[in-house]
Amino acid sequence: EIYTEQIIGSVRCVQETGINAEYMGAEVKEKEIKEKREHYRPVATRGSVLYFCIIEVSLVSWMYNSSLKQFLDLFDYSINNSEKATVTQKRVENITKYLTYHVYRYVNRGLFEKDKTTFLLMVCFKILTTAQIISNNDVSLFLKGRKALTAEPDRQKPLKELDDNCWANVLALSRHSFVTESNICFFKDLPDSLSRFQNDWAKWIMRTDPENAPIPGDYQERITNEKDLGPFLKLCLLRCIKEDRTLIASKMFIKDNLGKEFTDPVTDSLESIWLESTPTKPVLFLLSAGADPTSSIDDLAKKKKKSPVEKVSMGEGQEKVADEVIKKLSPIGGWVILQNCHLGLKFMEDLESQLAENRLPDVHEDFRLWITTEPTTQFPLAMLQRAIKVTNEPPKGLKAGLHKTFTTIINQDFLEKIEHSAWRSQIFTVCFLHSVVIERRKFGPLGWCVPYEFNNSDLEASLQFIEKYMSNLLAGTSQVSGNAGINFEVIRYMICQVQYGGRITDEMDRGLFDTYGAMYFRENIFNPEAALVDFNVDTGIRDAKGPVKDRIRYIIPNSTEIQRYREYVDSLPDIDSPEVFGLHPNADITFRLKESNEMIDVIMETRPKEGGTGTSKGRDEIVYEQVSDLMKSSVPADFNEADVLEKIKKLPGPRGIDRGPTVPLNIFLRQEIQRMQKVIGLVRKTLVDIKLAIEGQVIMTPIILDAINALFDGKVPQRWVYDASGAEISWLIPGYLRWFSDLYKRHEQLNNWLNNSRPSSYWLGGFFNPQGFLTAVKQEVARLKVTAPKRPQDKDKGGSWSLDEVTYKTQVKDEKFDPTKDKEPDEGVYIHGLILEGAKLNRGALDELDGKETKAKLPILYVTATNDKNVDKEKYQCPVYKYQRRTDKYYIFSVSLNCDAQANAAHWKLRGVALLCHMD
Repeated sequence: EIYTEQIIGSVRCVQETGINAEYMGAEVKEKEIKEKREHYRPVATRGSVLYFCIIEVSLVSWMYNSSLKQFLDLFDYSINNSEKATVTQKRVENITKYLTYHVYRYVNRGLFEKDKTTFLLMVCFKILTTAQIISNNDVSLFLKGRKALTAEPDRQKPLKELDDNCWANVLALSRHSFVTESNICFFKDLPDSLSRFQNDWAKWIMRTDPENAPIPGDYQERITNEKDLGPFLKLCLLRCIKEDRTLIASKMFIKDNLGKEFTDPVTDSLESIWLESTPTKPVLFLLSAGADPTSSIDDLAKKKKKSPVEKVSMGEGQEKVADEVIKKLSPIGGWVILQNCHLGLKFMEDLESQLAENRLPDVHEDFRLWITTEPTTQFPLAMLQRAIKVTNEPPKGLKAGLHKTFTTIINQDFLEKIEHSAWRSQIFTVCFLHSVVIERRKFGPLGWCVPYEFNNSDLEASLQFIEKYMSNLLAGTSQVSGNAGINFEVIRYMICQVQYGGRITDEMDRGLFDTYGAMYFRENIFNPEAALVDFNVDTGIRDAKGPVKDRIRYIIPNSTEIQRYREYVDSLPDIDSPEVFGLHPNADITFRLKESNEMIDVIMETRPKEGGTGTSKGRDEIVYEQVSDLMKSSVPADFNEADVLEKIKKLPGPRGIDRGPTVPLNIFLRQEIQRMQKVIGLVRKTLVDIKLAIEGQVIMTPIILDAINALFDGKVPQRWVYDASGAEISWLIPGYLRWFSDLYKRHEQLNNWLNNSRPSSYWLGGFFNPQGFLTAVKQEVARLKVTAPKRPQDKDKGGSWSLDEVTYKTQVKDEKFDPTKDKEPDEGVYIHGLILEGAKLNRGALDELDGKETKAKLPILYVTATNDKNVDKEKYQCPVYKYQRRTDKYYIFSVSLNCDAQANAAHWKLRGVALLCHMD
């Protein structure tokens, strides 16, 4: 028994020892696994960053939606295909780099060009904030700029080269603390540096490429010393001082953070996309105007011996046809193109269900489905998350547009259709006009008031008209030489008013197109020495005589061979000068500024409204302080309706003849005060509600939350600008500080008018209804123009002007003119505050802008009325708009401006010159 017990004890001891050993071994193993897993945590972190960026970019456009499964496939592919390494750290770096680029390429091909840099910038910001190199507040500073200020600038700008908006940006930048070791305001001394080194900063600002030049003062060295934060600091500086270079600076920032390969041009061949697709994973082309991938798919089909490709254009009743074609070709491995699927959304849902549930019978592995659609928020989400998305955009630029025209529409046979010396010249002129009017859209309102979707059908219709016209001309005469017999007025009318003009809805745009027609279709345009466009560009080089300029001429090739035309098109500049379109060279600044602002707005709209981190303030705390300050200093006093009525009764009319509430301008004043009071009451109520909601005393409604988010982003709450029906109730100003500044100035103008009689000069942009103001002026002048009878016996024939026959008469006063020191005009009014965009006034006549200017202030404008309807065609009839959005809705009236001897009214019309009450 004792022996047995010893044996049992020994066995138990061995078992316990073994178990302990196994347990200890498992603990060691688990620890090793945890350590190795931690080594790979950067891969998981980068994966989460990229996935959330993909989610955020889907807020830009519904068509950008992707699924978690699609991302996990990319993640697994990157792990399996990235370069292997024995050292764990190197392996992690390889996976992270491969994953980032692979996801970028996958997402990039499904984004439109305007959103590609935006996505990469979102990725960079997310990577840096995750690594705690920058904070969310730093990103907010970059996005908001001057909107981050809580008060109007309190210092005068030291440089004339720096505009007011950029100076406000500088002040906001100088007060911000970045995430640095010392956590101080890195740019605290920037305003002083601008004062101390004025010449250096002025030269840097006036450079065409300041992002490539050393930063003045000691900032270049200081930024270089900040190894991790440096690129972001430079980006913020450029965004604040050179707003128009923000997009270019962003690409440099992306290159510094992610690598050169992320900013190099990339194209995905259709064959590579085909290799990635499967019978149940279709290719979805997102279309834009003027783009069609059908010919490219046909070419690939011929190469893969899958031609012809069955095509079905979706629309009413086409669902059954499409379904039959798919069921017919899927078992035999054919290819199907479903075109314009935005017209068959219900069929898209059904098709996705069939693909997901494998309900297509006996699908061959070579079967491929190609889908084209215009972007629409109604497109089925499941199909977006299944398909391979590819954007298809037309080529950008005049050269690319002409190249496409002369390779797809114009061929040798077309050139030889008509035996007439002007035939081929007119073909090229129409094609050139087509590319010009399309590319001009990129300049926004400066280019076209309305961005028309001109396309190939307009071009083909115009070419068809020219062909028929020339054929009829030749048929009607035995011999035609040169331009003899060609009626250019007919050609201009048919092309400018009918073919392209059928799309034009704005009268200013119609006049602009007519100006192009008059410039291109004229008697001497087909002479060998004539040019469609002829201008000089600054090379940036100076010699003893001054700036060296290159002469650029766009001519009509004199040849009968299509190859000569294609060679000439290939020789054109890759980058178009704005002067090709008739615009001032500085229009490029407007274009770049528009692109940059659009990118910033998109990122601001899509990023989460995060609160502060660490010791920084949260969103609610920041907004609470903003609201408290606004309520103390920025909300004007209310107007009392009874007091207003009593004071208006005492207000005099023109020349003191009339008095009281029936005077046209007094009626207008009362209407403006009523609208102003509604806005003041709405603003005060919103601010009170925000404070109470943050304090927890009232429920946080969606309207209050939207207002909080808007103020946090430095924007104007939607409720202050639009009512529930979407009608405008106030003024369109981008930042809430400027909006409140306008609120105060508008209130001040109305209040002074009410209490101190009529102003010596009116701020036209300070009225809700400037058209109504000018109509009231016209009514008063018409009342004054009582015509006395010429003879006593004709006493009953006297009368006043008919308002329908009265037009505006304007005169720009001298720059030194001061309406406060001059007597009140006998009739009409003085107006101030207008901004001239695209030109300046020099000695009373329109002149080209200086330096990098895009706008100039207009001196005091005198406006009255006349019954003389004759328009001086030698003067430029300059349209006046409330805002930069040049639509009929914001058009006020036109002002006659003098032209100098070197440039006529057509020149300034092509320049896009207009007067604005407000600039964004």
